[in-house]
Amino acid sequence: MTTAPTLQGVVQLLVVQFAAFLAVLLPASALHKLIGRRRAQAVVREFAGVPPRLAPFAIVVVAGTELFASLLLLTSYRAVGGVLAVLISGGYLLLIVRAIARGRRDVDCGCSFGAAHRPLGAYQVARNAAVTGVAVLVAAGSAASATVPVGASQILAAFALFALYLALDQVMALQPLRSGELP
Repeated sequence: MTTAPTLQGVVQLLVVQFAAFLAVLLPASALHKLIGRRRAQAVVREFAGVPPRLAPFAIVVVAGTELFASLLLLTSYRAVGGVLAVLISGGYLLLIVRAIARGRRDVDCGCSFGAAHRPLGAYQVARNAAVTGVAVLVAAGSAASATVPVGASQILAAFALFALYLALDQVMALQPLRSGELP
């Protein structure tokens, strides 16, 4: 006989699943920066306003922080990894909002895994707000789920969520969709 799920049990499961998703997204983001160093250096200079001589250092620090946070998310230090994920994704969100507010929609934010850069808009704000929200849930809910390990099924589901994340990014890049025209 099975017991009915409790709200606490459901929250624990969601926190663990979201932690697994972030643990897949963050290293992918770090690798994206390290593999495409030229683009990443241009992004940190033009989008984030980092001086050119500090751009290579900034990329290593951000990528290293993303990797460190992803590792913490898979351990009993999940709350710390969640806080780092909030700071990382919240920082990206603030930079996107700042660029839009300054009328710089055409600046490359580097936040797409695709090669092409797209004008900043509501999609990038919503996507980064959602990722930041997920990170907040992980950071806030980790105390209750710290003893619940991330299992193989959560890792597989995290890769499925990441595939959907990438697919949505590609769909939103379609020009007819972006311009409001019907195909």
